[in-house]
Amino acid sequence: MTQRAPKVSWTPEEDAHLTSLIKEHGTSWSIIETHFAHRDAKNWTDEEDSKLRQAVEDNRKAFSEVWKLVAEKIPDRTWQQSDFKIIDFKEI
Repeated sequence: MTQRAPKVSWTPEEDAHLTSLIKEHGTSWSIIETHFAHRDAKNWTDEEDSKLRQAVEDNRKAFSEVWKLVAEKIPDRTWQQSDFKIIDFKEI
């Protein structure tokens, strides 16, 4: 099961902007969502990127142990190859 990003409250300004867009476009969400790209769960802030990088670095040894277990399930591949290959996946 994919874990969802934590919910973040909308600011009063975002609420007002959303209300205005609904009055203008109705519930055409494909148009409205373009005005709130920063709320896309796929977008990461620089701070989140930094925290992720630090967490990975702080836990590098634990990650290598996990990849060794994963690689045991894939004959003829090393854990390093598995680690690098996962980057190609869009979603996990």
